[in-house]
Amino acid sequence: MVADRLIAEPKAPWSMALYLCGTGAALWALIMVLRPDPGFTADWPWLAMFWALQIGIGIAVLQGALLLMRRLPKSAKWPLWLLVTVSGVLGSLVLAPLYWLIGEGLMQQALGFPATIDDDDVAPQLGFGLAALVQEFSDIVGPVTAAWLLISWPRLYSQTLLLVAAPPAVAPDQALQPAPMLEESPSPAWRAALPRELGDDLIAVSSELQYLRVWTTRGNALVLGSLQDVEEGEGAGGMRVHRSWWVSARHVRSIRRSGDAASCELSDGRQVPVSRRRKAEVLARFGDGARYEIPAATPPPSAGLVQNKRLSPTWRDTGL
Repeated sequence: MVADRLIAEPKAPWSMALYLCGTGAALWALIMVLRPDPGFTADWPWLAMFWALQIGIGIAVLQGALLLMRRLPKSAKWPLWLLVTVSGVLGSLVLAPLYWLIGEGLMQQALGFPATIDDDDVAPQLGFGLAALVQEFSDIVGPVTAAWLLISWPRLYSQTLLLVAAPPAVAPDQALQPAPMLEESPSPAWRAALPRELGDDLIAVSSELQYLRVWTTRGNALVLGSLQDVEEGEGAGGMRVHRSWWVSARHVRSIRRSGDAASCELSDGRQVPVSRRRKAEVLARFGDGARYEIPAATPPPSAGLVQNKRLSPTWRDTGL
């Protein structure tokens, strides 16, 4: 589909963790080149260790604050950019004492590196306490939140960028007909987060850490959620065929088997892997549409009739 070709799809469930590690390494390298003042004087190896601790602990705390906020009932419905911003502020509250202990506590007091004091800085150095933590928080909250927004920009961009095909035209007589009055049930959070342009005809859903990649007949989008929410909300409309995949039953066209491996072929041509643990359940439900992929070989004479049936144009899966 058009949207599937234009929107990049991560190749592994650990893509976000790998991205954060790579971004942290790039940020560390940039800081080592720019050599900002850390507040003390030390040799290069000690500075490398100091900035590695600062960046590594900072990214871990900020990502943890973001995951915690999306699990809270009230904040889980906020837009992603607001979640990232607030998690940057809350993460700074946690990082303030940690950064003080790394800088003033470890590097200056424990290891004995002298502090760098500007000519205009006549204020005495504060010991560990409320005043020092307030000062540390006021110094880091702005840069930390801005850096966290910049680091999170790719997932913010993928959340807002949606390229979909044009919706089908509606006949004038259909547009004039009033919609039937039905009692509406509240939609799950991941369903409510889907753009309206995607419609509600699901094809498949895959898990990407704390996010879901949702495919419909009109395109795909990345939303917050878990596959357990999809299983519970969709019920008999589909099934989970892999720890990272859920498929809609009405869009499963066939089951491909090759040795011990199996995969679902969907209506959009996508091949979804089936885990070994769920293969028996998948075959029990969709087994009538299974297609066996057998390596090309000279068939025995007794299998000639079966061979011809499989190659016959009428011996094809008609879908479910």
